[in-house]
Amino acid sequence: MKLSACLILLSLVLASSCMQPRELVYQRAENFSIGQAGAGKTKLGMDLRLYNPNRYSMKLKSVDVDLFLNGSPAGQVKAGGQCMLPARDTFTLPVTLEVELKSVLPNVLQLIVNSEADVKLTGHIKAGRRGVYVNIPVNYEGKQDLLSGMR
Repeated sequence: MKLSACLILLSLVLASSCMQPRELVYQRAENFSIGQAGAGKTKLGMDLRLYNPNRYSMKLKSVDVDLFLNGSPAGQVKAGGQCMLPARDTFTLPVTLEVELKSVLPNVLQLIVNSEADVKLTGHIKAGRRGVYVNIPVNYEGKQDLLSGMR
């Protein structure tokens, strides 16, 4: 009796872990702010607007996403603290972008002339529910008007 109950529980856990959540849908970046500025790295703050297409809400655990501007690596996106990703809804994720000035400087001149840039986000977000976390891939490429989101 105990063995069959354990097998049923194990099969339910395995079946639920096989269902990979769908990718979050990037909508836009907004509310840019300059945080800690340094000689090597600078921290920028921004809010990412994302849509969770899954039928269940999830708790965010970590963010590991690389940002590329006009094909050049610009930095890594980090999120502080845990937040809830509501089911089938749009939400705002406050993030910090750690950039190296030497890699972003060529793009700054282009942004002065044209505020629209090719933005590419690649990586994953670790999120889940009930203590089971999975990596949700992040793959976005598109044009973004970066100066329109400045405070």
